[in-house]
Amino acid sequence: MSNPLDPKTTRELAVNRKDFVLFFCIGLFMVSLVLAAITAVKIQSFHFGPLVVLVPAGSVAFGLTYLATDVISEVWGRSFALMTVYAGLVMRFVMFILIGYALGGEDVFPFIGIADSWAPERDAAFESVLGASMRINLAGVVAFGLSALSDVFIFHHLKHREKGKNRLWLRNNISTTVSQVLNSIVFVTVAFGGTMPLAAVASIVLGQVLVKVSVAFLDTPVVYLLRNIATDRKLFDFRG
Repeated sequence: MSNPLDPKTTRELAVNRKDFVLFFCIGLFMVSLVLAAITAVKIQSFHFGPLVVLVPAGSVAFGLTYLATDVISEVWGRSFALMTVYAGLVMRFVMFILIGYALGGEDVFPFIGIADSWAPERDAAFESVLGASMRINLAGVVAFGLSALSDVFIFHHLKHREKGKNRLWLRNNISTTVSQVLNSIVFVTVAFGGTMPLAAVASIVLGQVLVKVSVAFLDTPVVYLLRNIATDRKLFDFRG
């Protein structure tokens, strides 16, 4: 048995700030990814002055996934960011299977039935929300895979090209903006194409882009803050 007073054991038990930031970013990434898929069913109207656009409620949550991968990319490198994205893709497939089970498990497995307390109207409401999220989740898998990988590769291309020029803010915003535009076009087309007028689909694409890019600009100080905590810099060091 290890001695709790041993210096080596004490170091192992201590909270490492760099490791904490990594686990925080991975947790934020996974939670935001799942919530984005579930809450995207609800469509909200955003008012940008005279411009009114339609936006899935999950857009803000999805924008936070890029904050997480950009911090991981900056501190731990491309391989860690790619592993996070790959794990996220697997989780989206797991989520797809589990939602399918929740919707129709009793129709597949003879030993499962619906409880008497679960009224038909509750089941209809349950299916109207999660049933719609099945298509949205599938659309999200495709759009997320393409855009998240694009974000990581663009970020590291700019990091290598701009090395030594103190432009974390630039690679954070450019990589996120390009990948968010790609994500919005693919996601909205697959998720809502054919279910609503073309003008509404175009409005949702525009709305997603505006909201996600706004999140990217607003989260830039947070990217610096988490980077600084993980690398033992001064808290408000905006160099690099």
